[in-house]
Amino acid sequence: MKKIIATIILAASLVTAAFASKSIKADDFAVGETAAGKNVKANGFVLNGAQKGVAVEDKSKNPIKNGDKSYTKRIKTKGADGFIEFDVKAGDIVSVVATSSSKEAARAIRIINEGKKLGDIAAPAWNASSPAYTNGSVTVVKDGKCQVKGFGGGVYIFEINVTSAN
Repeated sequence: MKKIIATIILAASLVTAAFASKSIKADDFAVGETAAGKNVKANGFVLNGAQKGVAVEDKSKNPIKNGDKSYTKRIKTKGADGFIEFDVKAGDIVSVVATSSSKEAARAIRIINEGKKLGDIAAPAWNASSPAYTNGSVTVVKDGKCQVKGFGGGVYIFEINVTSAN
């Protein structure tokens, strides 16, 4: 009986590890500016100020709704400069919840894996009364680092999810 229970526990842990995931929300970072050349870490993710800096904005007085989720903070990149970096394995699936910081223009969320562009996900123009968010994901091709950043201008990033299919 003990062997059967041990086998079941081992199988359950292997299944859990096979579909392990990690995520970060803007809510996980402290409110404030990350200056150019500086970075801030949270839950294995690094918010990098690059050359222009990035900001984590407090939206707790008017939380931003996305279906059944609510965000009290958002990460604002300044142009296509600042980024969020994290470790990935080949086969991981990266999805991003974001919008453009422009009220008029959609922008792209660019996902880079070990210096190579994996793809862009469309980030709709910002509409405070009825926000629309990115819809899509990319699959990582190489073990190493992954970066998520705005492309074509600033973006608001609310959440990044990494799901492992390996």
